[in-house]
Amino acid sequence: MSPSFRFKSGWPLGGVVLLSVVVLVAGAWLAVVRLEGEGPVVGVDAPSPLYLGKASEVAVTIADPKSGLRRLEIVLSKDGKRVVLTDTPYPASGLLGLEKVREDRRQVRIDPAAHGFTDGKAVMAIRAWDHSWRNWWNGNVTTVETEVVVDTRPPVVESLTQQNYVNQGGAGVAVYRLSEPCPVSGVRVGGTVFPGYSGFYSDPLVHIAFFAFGHQQGAGTEIVIEAADRAGNSGRSRYAYHFKPKKFKRDTLNVSDGFITQILPDFQAVLPAQANATLKDRFLYINRELRAANYRTITEATRKTETAVLWKGPFTRLPNAAPRAGFADHRTYLHEGREIDQQYHLGVDLASLAHSPVPAANSGVVVFTGQLGIYGQTVILDHGFGLFTMYSHLSRITAQKGARVAKDAVIGNTGSTGLAGGDHLHFSVLVQSTFVDPVEWWDPHWIKDNVMLKLDSVKGGAGQG
Repeated sequence: MSPSFRFKSGWPLGGVVLLSVVVLVAGAWLAVVRLEGEGPVVGVDAPSPLYLGKASEVAVTIADPKSGLRRLEIVLSKDGKRVVLTDTPYPASGLLGLEKVREDRRQVRIDPAAHGFTDGKAVMAIRAWDHSWRNWWNGNVTTVETEVVVDTRPPVVESLTQQNYVNQGGAGVAVYRLSEPCPVSGVRVGGTVFPGYSGFYSDPLVHIAFFAFGHQQGAGTEIVIEAADRAGNSGRSRYAYHFKPKKFKRDTLNVSDGFITQILPDFQAVLPAQANATLKDRFLYINRELRAANYRTITEATRKTETAVLWKGPFTRLPNAAPRAGFADHRTYLHEGREIDQQYHLGVDLASLAHSPVPAANSGVVVFTGQLGIYGQTVILDHGFGLFTMYSHLSRITAQKGARVAKDAVIGNTGSTGLAGGDHLHFSVLVQSTFVDPVEWWDPHWIKDNVMLKLDSVKGGAGQG
């Protein structure tokens, strides 16, 4: 047997190789893991510049998947003043300190006035350190500076219209001026907000907002114009108005099994599969759940609007048509002599000859066409600034979604689709997604006194765009 080879030190070659491998692995681990040179990732979920109001929150995300987070510091500086908003350590834990925080997301609440900052430009610096051994064991550091505007003053809202008369179940318009650009503004009627828009006047701080006064709202309903600026400060102004109550018709409708059987084919595709469902059960599903689902579709269709007045003059009524039901009629439904449901009729039913041509009540843009549950074949037009008209129970639709239509252009034909007992047009007017009395919009005197005179009265101060 030949003798094994040894270095002069007496170590066998295998031991030297093993030691070399250990040293190389340890060195690689130090270089790749403990001495890695990538700093933490810092993210700020906020626009630039960032506006800070009286009490603002900023979402900050930091992450370091390699070495883990060591420390977070957020500092607000302005005019030589420096305030530490947060200084958070992230200590390692577990065996040999190998467990570390790899990611953190937090809401940083900032009250500039409480820290003695005045309004104006400032800088928010976010610094994050990791657990790397770089920089003499201080770790890698990432610094992100964000431009900040401290704004603690609420916007001033000035109402520009006087002598405002509002009918119960009707519509109104507000014209108002803001002291500064605000991303959110509008008219609040009770608990419902109707957005305001610039663009009608050349002055971008002058807005208009069409609003609805619900048929179930009364004289004590508060109407205010409100706005929120980019820093979240809110301002408001009372909208002074004279309330005109209105009595709405109450009606009783007998729902027979024959009528339910007649309409069911139009709803088979949407009825839930219930083996033991009676005719009454099916009718109630249509009259309640499907009606609510249809309203959600209407709300979605009327969410966006053109920022221009697309209509002109009084709205057209279906020619040579007799009224069959009015706006906000309160209907009680009877089946076999017993009350089974109550609903409101939120439109006007107009009956003419079967399959009569249906004209667009005014010029606008088609935002919806198609089957709409209880309303049957339906068309919805946008007339600008949140004003819409809806045409339902049509036998045929000729309008195309997205098309601009002129006043009196034929958009379809009357019919009896949906929850209809005979051929007629169900015509509705909406402000955003709230139904209002169409009779107002057929009346040239109402439009002149309550809309056009108010819009025209502001022209001298702002200039119409």
